[in-house]
Amino acid sequence: MGLESYEIGREGEAAAEVYLQQRGYRIIERNYRSQQGEVDLIAREGEFLVFVEVKNYSFRSYGAPAGAVRKNKRQSIIHAAQTYLYKNKINGTHCRFDVVTLYRRPDGSRAIELYKNAFMVN
Repeated sequence: MGLESYEIGREGEAAAEVYLQQRGYRIIERNYRSQQGEVDLIAREGEFLVFVEVKNYSFRSYGAPAGAVRKNKRQSIIHAAQTYLYKNKINGTHCRFDVVTLYRRPDGSRAIELYKNAFMVN
């Protein structure tokens, strides 16, 4: 990933964090990494521990957000989530996977969409 892509990704994650906080999420971890995966944001929302993938697009993408997070990426997020739960000795907690998409509208303004429970552990 080039420096420009990295900066765009970090900018998107920061915007997603503010967006989620405005909706009652409490961010508890950023860019959590395990050996086989990464979770952009980990948050609490009510009774849920939420693992959030942030997708920052330069234009409006089409299709479902779970489609934007392909199988291999979902598996790496799930692995990182499982590692996080294990290392932090978290049991009996409701968890879910959300996706936040960000994109630029034709007028240049930013749109943010939240997809709760975007995918599940199979």
